[in-house]
Amino acid sequence: MAVHARSMVLMATVCAGLSSSAALGDDYNFRDWIGANGFTNNSGTALWQGRTGSRTGTLMAPSATNWSSPSLSLGTPLIGPLTIPGSDNGAAGPATFNGTWVHPGSGVPAYLVFSPQSALLVGGMTIQSELILNGLSGNGVRISVEAYIGGVTTSLGTITLTGTNDRTDVFALPVPVIMQPGDSLSMVVDDNGSYLFDHVNFNAVVTVPGPGTGLAMLTAVVGMGLGRRRRVAG
Repeated sequence: MAVHARSMVLMATVCAGLSSSAALGDDYNFRDWIGANGFTNNSGTALWQGRTGSRTGTLMAPSATNWSSPSLSLGTPLIGPLTIPGSDNGAAGPATFNGTWVHPGSGVPAYLVFSPQSALLVGGMTIQSELILNGLSGNGVRISVEAYIGGVTTSLGTITLTGTNDRTDVFALPVPVIMQPGDSLSMVVDDNGSYLFDHVNFNAVVTVPGPGTGLAMLTAVVGMGLGRRRRVAG
């Protein structure tokens, strides 16, 4: 019966992840989320958070157009304002997709933290990025994704953004994971050795496995529990 009870708990957790997936919808997409919610709030209870230096670092100061330091210095990390295709033209070219500015500080990474407030089944994070304005005058940036799940931090990979073309990178977990409150996925943007001209347009999307994946997990959990019960009973 104890094994069966544990299986029921796992089933409930999977179901909670699936129901949360259906409820959040476009909240997985940072550009859509910030477009709907604005930059005026940045809190530790928000689904998406802008932080300085680490996933638990100081929250960037909110304003009408961005999250940044109170001084608005490009020597400190910022996220925002929003971009649209054709905006922010320069030697690196204009923005080619609907995104958001991100700029690391001088030796201080910008952190965009996704932190669900209820159980959520996730597969990783996909990031679209490109240099804009005079981004070619610098040495580019490094973009990585960190998963903090169950008290353990894991790197899901790092890319270096240079050149004039936009790119899309998938940072996947080894297997889909049910994130709990307190867990997070973070996009980390560092200055690659120099913060000068690190003008980046980006969007981040948390990838959510389809219904078939969730049902397969649920079936496996149920089968595991029933199989153990039969062995114990036999």
